[in-house]
Amino acid sequence: DEITKRYDSFIKEQNEKIEDTLEKATKDPLTDLYNREFLSEYAEKVLKENRRKGESIALIFLDLDNFKSVNDNYGHEEGDKVLKNVAEMLKNSFRDQDIVVRYGGDEFIVFAQLNRVQVYELHKVLKSLQNRIEDNFQKYGISISYGISIYPLEANNLEVLIYIADKKMYEQKKRKKLDEN
Repeated sequence: DEITKRYDSFIKEQNEKIEDTLEKATKDPLTDLYNREFLSEYAEKVLKENRRKGESIALIFLDLDNFKSVNDNYGHEEGDKVLKNVAEMLKNSFRDQDIVVRYGGDEFIVFAQLNRVQVYELHKVLKSLQNRIEDNFQKYGISISYGISIYPLEANNLEVLIYIADKKMYEQKKRKKLDEN
């Protein structure tokens, strides 16, 4: 009986270590969003499945505008708080089955399987998110810009989807700066 208890305890401890290691390997430690490595593995699998099904996937590349000024003027601790809050807003803005990723620094990616109607709804969700971020972080003068690429319409692999969405996001940033002037 004692050996069984020890064995069960050992197995439980091993499983907890495995779960912890998996969590650290797939999640960003600051925001608890998925990381880029997870996105690469997940996207490869999902894109293969969707080639057979013929479904669309939206890749949304988001970047915080003027975020550097938060770290410069308020410190990195305050910048981290902003990133955590933005991460929470992103998680709450999208469905549970959508993958939200902290791609790096103040860049995020959302990977969402969609039908044609949902692609149009996506713009409403993103506009609402932009408004909430601008309202909540007005003190810092930050906002968010985004670009969307659609699989298989615009690209058939993750790298090109990211490239297209990133390019569209920077075009939106340029338009915003022109509108401000």
